[in-house]
Amino acid sequence: MAFDGFIKLDGIAGESLDQRHKDWIEIVAYNFGVNQSTSASASSNGGAGSGRASLTDFSFTKRLDKSSARLFEASCSGEHIKELTLCLYRAGGEKLKYYEVRLEEVIISDFSQNGES
Repeated sequence: MAFDGFIKLDGIAGESLDQRHKDWIEIVAYNFGVNQSTSASASSNGGAGSGRASLTDFSFTKRLDKSSARLFEASCSGEHIKELTLCLYRAGGEKLKYYEVRLEEVIISDFSQNGES
């Protein structure tokens, strides 16, 4: 589904011109998930899960903007960012928010960029 996505990182301003998300970072993609280990036998409560969920890294893709250098700097220094907020809206027409994620004590563990002309 096409979406309009925005991320707010405490202390790192983006260049969004959206009225509700001024200075947020506009994103074009994001990715994260969870894996639940399973066992070969069911537990006494009927589930086959081992009770150990493993979260994947949260990642996002954005265009080059004024937040890029700050994200690079935060990654290099291991800076702790108090909060990250991701908001997704239906693209086009009425901007209906259908998804929001909030993460606390965020570390930028990986930063990469590439370019083509």
